[in-house]
Amino acid sequence: MVKEVHHHNHHESHLDMNVPEKKPKKRKVGLIIFLIVAMFILIGVFASFSSTNTNNQTTGNQPAGNQVAAGGNAKTYQLGEEIQAGNLKWKITSVATATQIGQDIAGTFFGEKTDGLFLIIDVEVENTANSAQYLMDSYAKLVDSQGREFSPDTAAALYLKPSGSAIIFEQINPGITKKGKIVYEVPEGVNSFNVKITSDLFTSNIYNIGITI
Repeated sequence: MVKEVHHHNHHESHLDMNVPEKKPKKRKVGLIIFLIVAMFILIGVFASFSSTNTNNQTTGNQPAGNQVAAGGNAKTYQLGEEIQAGNLKWKITSVATATQIGQDIAGTFFGEKTDGLFLIIDVEVENTANSAQYLMDSYAKLVDSQGREFSPDTAAALYLKPSGSAIIFEQINPGITKKGKIVYEVPEGVNSFNVKITSDLFTSNIYNIGITI
């Protein structure tokens, strides 16, 4: 009996000595590699936008007097005039207002209402570049006569008719003109606005289009 017990213990000890140690996963190394790759992607995005702005300034794509430096002194264009902002050519064709956007279905309203006004602009935006460009409603903000700035109301724009007519975020191929609407919520009693257009989110060039309601 003693030998059996001794033999059994010796076998367990032998097994314990041969069990390979588990190596810790190299999570930190993987995380570092991921961060490095992400950093290079961000550098590439910024470089692309910088290259686009440089090309616009040097190739003469913009009409004389259309490009405006940061800090104001922006020329004000009129409704229906075209503006070359970077690789996108903008034109506002009409302006409308409403106190609610949506529809009533079986006694229930589906949409957005405001205590002020929804100002709705109809725009045409053409991609004049040789490659696809991104268009965002944030490229066009509204400024009233008191200098207050209004961002697009995306939630209300989703209820516009016809469905899909809202410009929010999309890609436009070269030579294509996108027609759509952008919505802003503004207070009542203000009749004069500037639509402040920028060529992208990383530039300080400003193009103003004056509108009245």
